[in-house]
Amino acid sequence: MHPHDRAPLVSVVMANFEAGDRIVPALRSVLGQTMGDLEIIVSDDASRDHSLAHVRQMMAHDPRIRLVTAPENRGPATCRNRALELARGQWLAIVDSDDIIHPERLERLLAAAAHYEADIVADDLLLFYEDGTEPSLFLGETDRSFRVSAERWVSAGIDGSPALGYLKPLINADRLRAPRYDEKLRIGEDYDLILRLLLAGADMVVIPEPFYLYRRHSGSISHRLSAGDVEAMIARQLALTQGLSPDANLARAFDARLRSLEQGLAYERLVASIKTRQLGIALSLLASDPGHLRRLWASFSEGRDRRQSPPAPGPSPVLTLGERGEVAVPGYVPINATDWDAPTSRRFWRDLAARRGAGPVRCIPLDDAGAYAAGFIPEAEVAAAETLREAS
Repeated sequence: MHPHDRAPLVSVVMANFEAGDRIVPALRSVLGQTMGDLEIIVSDDASRDHSLAHVRQMMAHDPRIRLVTAPENRGPATCRNRALELARGQWLAIVDSDDIIHPERLERLLAAAAHYEADIVADDLLLFYEDGTEPSLFLGETDRSFRVSAERWVSAGIDGSPALGYLKPLINADRLRAPRYDEKLRIGEDYDLILRLLLAGADMVVIPEPFYLYRRHSGSISHRLSAGDVEAMIARQLALTQGLSPDANLARAFDARLRSLEQGLAYERLVASIKTRQLGIALSLLASDPGHLRRLWASFSEGRDRRQSPPAPGPSPVLTLGERGEVAVPGYVPINATDWDAPTSRRFWRDLAARRGAGPVRCIPLDDAGAYAAGFIPEAEVAAAETLREAS
C-alpha cells in the first residue's frame, strides 16, 4: 500500500519561508520520530532560496513528505491553512521549518494526551541560539504538567508568566474540522487559534519536558512586531469578544490583555515616529506614557547586547552518554512507565544542550538513557554505541 493511500496517525504541518539549510535538520528530526505513522506537509510561502531544493531532494527518499507551494507570500497563517486542508492525520502537529524536535516527541505527546484525555497537548521549548547564547527553557521554573483554561491562556504573558502562545501544540484533528488560522494575523495566529479551541470546550495540557528545540536566529519573525501587527491583534480580540459572555475572571483577563496590546501599540508607534524623525508625535507619545522611556532603554540595551558578539565557542565535544557513561545522564523511563505528574530532568537537558560549541556535537549513546539524552542536543550527530567499542 502506498503511504498516501492510508491516513496517518499524525500530520505534521511545517510552514516554510526561506529556511535555507535549517529545513534539513527540521525535516530529519520529524522523519526520525519513534512514532513513524506520520506525514509531513511542507507548506511553502513563496520562498526564493534553496530550501525547496532540500525538500524535494528529501521527498525523493521518503514519501511521507508532501509539498504545497504558493505563488506569493501571504504569511504563516495562510501558509498553515493550506497545509491543514491537505492534512489527513488524527492528530495535527505544528513544527516550524527552522526548529528541531526530540526523536520521541510525538510518541510521548500522544501518550500524554491519552493520559490526560486532552484534545491539545504541548511541551516546553528548549531555546537554542545561533549566536552562542546559552540555551534556556521557555517555561522557566515550571516543573510539573498543568492544565490550560481559556483564562490562563489569555493571561499568560501579561501576568508575569510565559506567553503560552509560543508553544507548538499537538491537536486532535476532530477539533480542527472547521476552525482555521486567522489570515489577517501575521503575529499571534497560534494564540488566536488555540484560544478559539479552548473557548469551544477543548481540553489542553502542557507537559514540562522540552521536547521542542526552538531555534533563535536573526531571521526569526515571531519576536518582531510592527504597529500593524498589534492593530490586527487588537481588532481580532475585539471581534472575538463581541459575541462572548465570559465569566468575571476571563473578562478581567481579556481586559488586561487589551490594555497590554494598546500599550504595545503606542510603543510601536513611538518607535516608528523616532525612526522617521517625527519629533512632535514622539514627544506626545512619551508624554502620554513616560513608561515608554524604560521600554526604549530596555530595547536599546537588548539590541546593544545582540550586537556584541559573544566569545567564539570552542569546537563541539564528543559525548559518550549513558547512565554509566563519561557523561552520566538520568535513567531512561519508558513511555508506559512515565509518571506524567512528576518533576522532570528538564534543567539537566538544558545544561546538556549547552555543551554544543562550533559544529555539531557528536554523541555516542551507550544505552536507552544516552539515546534519549542525545535528543535534547540541537543538531547532534548520534553514532551507534559500536563506534565507541571500535575506537577503544
